[in-house]
Amino acid sequence: MSFTRLPFTSLPWAVGAHPLEKKKLVPGHSVGLLEFEPDFEDPNWCTRGHIIYVLDGTLELGLDGGAAEQVQAGDGCVLARGTPHRARNPGDRPVRLVIVSADD
Repeated sequence: MSFTRLPFTSLPWAVGAHPLEKKKLVPGHSVGLLEFEPDFEDPNWCTRGHIIYVLDGTLELGLDGGAAEQVQAGDGCVLARGTPHRARNPGDRPVRLVIVSADD
């Protein structure tokens, strides 16, 4: 049996690749707490697999082919590996989410 605490409350926020993104990543694990400020839009496409649970705000996921899906606080989604996507905050308040990413 194994137990790993995810110490989000004690981890410092780190600036992400985008200036309107910050994150708390658990060392040695593919799980994190992300926050996207209003007007955040990731310019890069990602194809990693993810499980996402939105804690606050609304997350918009742009999908390959022009489709977009919105995930509200209290809901989550699963993105299969190989599904091109990119995140965006369409709202006027921060989006905070828990993400588990597939290992590369």
